[in-house]
Amino acid sequence: MTPENEKRHPLEAEVLSLFPIPFYTGRGIYFEEDLKEAGLTRALEQVSFETSQMILESAQMLASIKPELAFYFLLQASELLNSINPEELRDWARACLGIYDAEGLIPARKFIIEHKDHPAFQFQRNSISFEKVSGILQNFLYSLGGSAICLQTSPESYTDTETIFVPEAVSLFSDTKQNFLLYKISIAHKMAQLELGTYRFDDEAMFSFHTPAMAPQEPRTGFRSRLSCFFQQFTEPRLARDLFLLADTLRAESWISHHLPGLFRRMNLLKMALSAMRPARVDIHTKTGRMEALVKWVLSGCPDFKEYPELMKILASARDMTLDSRAMAEIAQAAYARMPMGSEPYVPVAPMPYVGVLKPEAAEAGLRRRRESQRLDFQKELAKLVGELPNPEDVRIELPEAFREMAASGGRPQRQEIPNHLIINDGMVPVPDAMHKVIRDIYEDLGSIPSAYLMVADDMTGHYFHSRCQSPEGTGYFLSETAEGVHVLDEWDYRRQGYRKRWALLRESDAEEGDLAFIEETMTRYGAMAQQIKRRFEWIRQDQILLRRQKEGDEVDLDAALEALSDMKAGHTPSERVFIRLNRQHRDIATAFLIDLSGSTSGWINETERMALLILCEAMDQIEDRFAIYGFSGQTRKRCELFRIKGFEEAYGDRIKKRIAGIRAREYTRMGPPIRRLTEILGEVDARSKLLLTLSDGKPDDYDAYSGDYGIEDTRQALVETRKQGIHPFCITIDKAEHSYLAHMYGHTGYVFIDNLAKLPLKVPEIYRKLTT
Repeated sequence: MTPENEKRHPLEAEVLSLFPIPFYTGRGIYFEEDLKEAGLTRALEQVSFETSQMILESAQMLASIKPELAFYFLLQASELLNSINPEELRDWARACLGIYDAEGLIPARKFIIEHKDHPAFQFQRNSISFEKVSGILQNFLYSLGGSAICLQTSPESYTDTETIFVPEAVSLFSDTKQNFLLYKISIAHKMAQLELGTYRFDDEAMFSFHTPAMAPQEPRTGFRSRLSCFFQQFTEPRLARDLFLLADTLRAESWISHHLPGLFRRMNLLKMALSAMRPARVDIHTKTGRMEALVKWVLSGCPDFKEYPELMKILASARDMTLDSRAMAEIAQAAYARMPMGSEPYVPVAPMPYVGVLKPEAAEAGLRRRRESQRLDFQKELAKLVGELPNPEDVRIELPEAFREMAASGGRPQRQEIPNHLIINDGMVPVPDAMHKVIRDIYEDLGSIPSAYLMVADDMTGHYFHSRCQSPEGTGYFLSETAEGVHVLDEWDYRRQGYRKRWALLRESDAEEGDLAFIEETMTRYGAMAQQIKRRFEWIRQDQILLRRQKEGDEVDLDAALEALSDMKAGHTPSERVFIRLNRQHRDIATAFLIDLSGSTSGWINETERMALLILCEAMDQIEDRFAIYGFSGQTRKRCELFRIKGFEEAYGDRIKKRIAGIRAREYTRMGPPIRRLTEILGEVDARSKLLLTLSDGKPDDYDAYSGDYGIEDTRQALVETRKQGIHPFCITIDKAEHSYLAHMYGHTGYVFIDNLAKLPLKVPEIYRKLTT
């Protein structure tokens, strides 16, 4: 052994194996000798063996996703360990990968290099994560009346009117209670913005002011938000925006003071601590310096300057929760006019942590989505109302006269003034409770029902509503987190031994309906088989109802009695079990069938799947087991699809048969998201036994990196989550390939292989019968 090898660090080979040779980074090209000279093992040489193992594990986690991240991590590891404990390295690495997933390589590299100085460095012992307190915060939001508002994490705190975004973790204070309080205050602030209509900025407020301090102009092309258009009228829009937000914060705090006085008192103490974190000295003769002084005044209540009392008086007038958008525009304009107008540009100051930022475009998009949803809900309820009329084809719908006048004049009716009837074909029709709730939401948002809402399309005049909004299909289409029916789900990454938070988007929708001719053809072809299976299922039901050969019972078991009589005549002791007793403990089973609709199931496989489902439904119609059928497919994590063929509460009939007939092969096999969603659905069903039965033709796979070990491990973890909920997963596969991955995911007894596809219609009901008896 050479002296050089004797001095070699024992983990050096493992470190070097993390990187491909040659290894390319933004700094240059590295060969093995270059990596050694860079000092990648230096951090390992200065710590204990246990700590060096922890460093190596974190480096391996990073390298499995992006080797360049591991490179920078190893260079910074020594300094990083001055800020966190070795036991926290794994969490730190997961946070780094989260930034890489969301923002890319450069922000993740910046997170590594800056470590404790980076805004996202949230791993001190005093930090509190959203994941740990999300349930409490959601209940707090509900208590404020935000039952229709979601909570999500984001680097910035803001609201788009449908969702309130808060940081993934808070560690500003040394006390976790203060960090948790910051979460609550931030949510209360956003709820105040929603209640006070911060983003409902009308045209009158937007174009009413033309003074020398402003630059009147038409709204620029591309601006969707009225609030943004208002800011663009000023010479320095960012300064106007921050002044408006400062005034709006004072108005929001008056709302918190009125509705949540206890929280308001605690908030004032927290604001003093936040004030102490701001810059100590500023130049109040600059726009940026004076804005920073105003922020400190709002936080502490004590102004750093006294020569501008008028400016503070103007802003203080916003402490009134009854002010409307026009009044807030006036305050912002008046405050802007009293700011220094030097030549130096305004540099936005750091936002107050519980206030965050304004995102007018995101809020405008959220308002539009909400209004469209309200319109569709209203017209859906209106269609039900019209569908009950004798001649619904030709109708004329109007508001009562008093409300027409109020809507035409732009008045905003109060809640008690919401109409309790509509005029349909000159007759008064009472508003049902469901419609009344929708109307109340519309009045709170718009002040009246727009006349366009009162028009009923031809396809809405039946007894159920047909949506006119078709979801686009195609490989280029991605789902939106806020779209109807979309669920945001975590996904397991075995390389980092942690979840990718809010990673997959899954849309749940009704399956397309097909032609009943397929049903008739199948029943003609498989009629005898279907009858045979139905009889077997009928025996299951009968066996569950009547217990034969009992010592006590409701009536005599004739077969058992004749056997006892024969035994007695033959000189044997007759059995006492000659009664039939009614079994009052019925089967209490709920089963969800998950059907693979990936592209590989096209042709004969798809046809056989449909036949198997049809025969299964015909058989299960004989027993009282609750069951649901869902199909799944998708392409990439941003477009997973779950198609409802039969829900638990839906009765088996022609509508379900049409959905079975309409099943078709689609795209890829991303199994984790649909399994997680069906686990949630089964969790809401009250049953003693629950079964998740998957029918698939192959291993997990998708267009992106969801293949090989990644897809298998995520599916396995999803099944682990399913078992933790007391649900038994089982898989029926027709994949002819080697099945070790199935044993890894489902266990050696958790799956069955059907080698003859033609037997599928017979085998699926039989397997279900064996699993549940």
